[in-house]
Amino acid sequence: MDGESFCTLLHAGRTSRSWTLEKLGRAVGAVGPTVGRWEKGEFLPSRETAVTLDRELGYRGQLLRAWQTAKTGSPLPPWAHDIAELEQRAQRIELVSPHVVPGLLQSPGYMELIMRRNFLTPASIGHLLKARAKRYEVLAANGDPDITSVFPVTAITLVPDTVRREQAARLVELIDTKHVEVHLIPQEDLLVGLMSPLMMFYLAEGGEIAASEHVRGAIIYGEMEEYDRLHDRIKAALGRALPPARSRRFLEGEICR
Repeated sequence: MDGESFCTLLHAGRTSRSWTLEKLGRAVGAVGPTVGRWEKGEFLPSRETAVTLDRELGYRGQLLRAWQTAKTGSPLPPWAHDIAELEQRAQRIELVSPHVVPGLLQSPGYMELIMRRNFLTPASIGHLLKARAKRYEVLAANGDPDITSVFPVTAITLVPDTVRREQAARLVELIDTKHVEVHLIPQEDLLVGLMSPLMMFYLAEGGEIAASEHVRGAIIYGEMEEYDRLHDRIKAALGRALPPARSRRFLEGEICR
């Protein structure tokens, strides 16, 4: 049903549950005739009501996206193009990286190394490090979502010893917060087909937004048709990775090496 209008999805969701206009209205704090006018496309409910409608009808963000499209012409609100805002609005985040430690979990030394490998200028590196140095701490203070991360062991082992130990210690520190879960992919079972880090944000208000992270910025996925494929990639990565306890033991060994 991707691409269908807000009023069409609203009517389909209500009738599929055999709900009357009045029953759905009571669930969202409106009267039946008002719900009927929403379904006819005469006017839109508030965003707050659209969030509740999406949740009550089990649309997992699809109805809210249709509302956003009807309201602004885009399926994503303006704040959805800001990764920092997405992080703070999320109750759960999944991070899958094919080559490096995800940016949100990088230590300062590791972050600087990755930037230098991407041929950024010293001035650019200094600016980005200052902006991202306390990225996780800011997030923890403004929502503290649960984070599941998946990346290969080579993201740790193939860096200089000082950086390797610093990054491994940083990951163990984050694991100890109980809000970060690390799944390492063994060297012999590296990810295939994923070119850049993938991020999935499960929003506290309902729905989800996917993005791909790059050193110079992020790309936000606005088309829902992409999401099933992205979910499959995340599941496949988790299926090939070590469980959290074994991943932690590996990291502790790297600290002492």
